[in-house]
Amino acid sequence: MPTLASIADRVGVSINTVSRALRAPTTVRPELRQRIKTAMEELNYVPNRLAGGLSGTRSDIVGVVVTSLYYSEFASIIDTLQSALLEHDLQVMLANTRYNADQELRLVRSILSWRPAAVAIIGIDHPPKVVELLMASGIPIIEMWDTGGEVIDTAVGFDHVKVGFAQAQHLIDQGYRRLAFLGSVRDNDKRAQKRLIGVQAAAAAAGLPDIVRQTIQQGGSPELGERLAVELLESHPEIDAIVCNSDVVAFGVLSTLKRLGRRVPEDIGVLAFGDNEAAGCVTPSLTTVRPARERIGKLTAEAIIARINGAEPSTTVVDWKLVERQSTRRREP
Repeated sequence: MPTLASIADRVGVSINTVSRALRAPTTVRPELRQRIKTAMEELNYVPNRLAGGLSGTRSDIVGVVVTSLYYSEFASIIDTLQSALLEHDLQVMLANTRYNADQELRLVRSILSWRPAAVAIIGIDHPPKVVELLMASGIPIIEMWDTGGEVIDTAVGFDHVKVGFAQAQHLIDQGYRRLAFLGSVRDNDKRAQKRLIGVQAAAAAAGLPDIVRQTIQQGGSPELGERLAVELLESHPEIDAIVCNSDVVAFGVLSTLKRLGRRVPEDIGVLAFGDNEAAGCVTPSLTTVRPARERIGKLTAEAIIARINGAEPSTTVVDWKLVERQSTRRREP
């Protein structure tokens, strides 16, 4: 890890000057402060928030960075992970990026300043500067929830492109032919984008028309699903199957289809992702993909402990399940 001495050497000033720029910035002239800041960014320097006597050690903290806390999307992962880490006297420091790239960078930098023992972070697609900081940290980095691509160190999750392909293939097997992908797909939500790619690939492989995309860059909710479903059917009334990026969006879609008199699954099939607790209780019950959240949390904790103890980096692919319910059951098994 770069030190104050590294910064001082790069800028051509004393260590005390760099220290003052951090502790009392108004005592250092603006032009020099900017040069010091630039050097810190170039060298990926992260301030050390631990007490001076502990400056050369690691804390008992594990940073956990998620992209959302809405609708319990990652709650089971965090709960299982925290319980397993507590058995090894490691504490979780939780951060929520809200799918914001700038916020992800700020939060990762802040967590690293506490000299954590490891960092677990959702996804494998991060802003370049975040990747640089994590790689330069010298600690175990475990990327969760996605394994479909290049990883920094260790990963525990599944391939979202394959999930999307399986979603579309299920609909095709049920006799649906005019598919749409609907919901919240933000720039920093690479997993939803990958599932969309998988849906498009399955439709193309089956010789079907191009997938209709009805998406927006805002948080998913039932209300969003209702609005997007209306817009979709007004512009594309021929659609006979909808893949939703999440269950909560699908709940709104089901509500709208009922209000418009479109029968599910006879007229339109609806399939989602997440297996929310309510997915089996709505009418019709929702076909969806169930990720193994607790298993991902458990295996992430095991990977953290193994890496801290010197094990080699690894990638673990975790199974998921497409749970067929009434919303796509056009044909009997």
